[in-house]
Amino acid sequence: MQEVSAHNEQPVMPEPTRHNGSSPAPANTQEEWREEFPYPWDEDEIVTRRDTLRFLLGASGALFAATGALAILGYLPSGPNVQSVAIAREGELAENQWKVFNFPDQYSQGILINLPGKGLVAYSDVCTHLSCAVIYQGNGKLHCPCHEGLFDARTGDVLAGPPTRPLPQIQLARQNGIIYAVREIPR
Repeated sequence: MQEVSAHNEQPVMPEPTRHNGSSPAPANTQEEWREEFPYPWDEDEIVTRRDTLRFLLGASGALFAATGALAILGYLPSGPNVQSVAIAREGELAENQWKVFNFPDQYSQGILINLPGKGLVAYSDVCTHLSCAVIYQGNGKLHCPCHEGLFDARTGDVLAGPPTRPLPQIQLARQNGIIYAVREIPR
């Protein structure tokens, strides 16, 4: 008789059953994985990678289209500052003369200046420091008397004083001998 040691014995594993598709596999081999992963999911609830990719591509496309639409709408002039308000007649102001006008409504004002060599320019007459009214001095400078701020009348840029931002420019248009304020351009 031959002696068999416990060390040399190897357990005999049953050979896996091959499924050829003609008959259903036995229920025990089909459900073995459920013992290790006991999560009850129906196939209808499973989201595939393809479904996730379709969703992400669709959402990206929708965001791209929405961004494009908002960019286009941003360039269209609209809102309370886009309007035509008659502010003067051509030839009304001589060189170095100025006038204050209401724009876009009676609560906001602008200043129209006829600069030598440049012609008509318009700015909001509200100082960007503490909202005092600016006055044209006749020497190419706008002066804010509240805190001695100075702005260049040709560009609206700050020359001196506490203001740090330039004056908002008001776009002008001419039609049939009338000067119109069209919109305020923030800067």
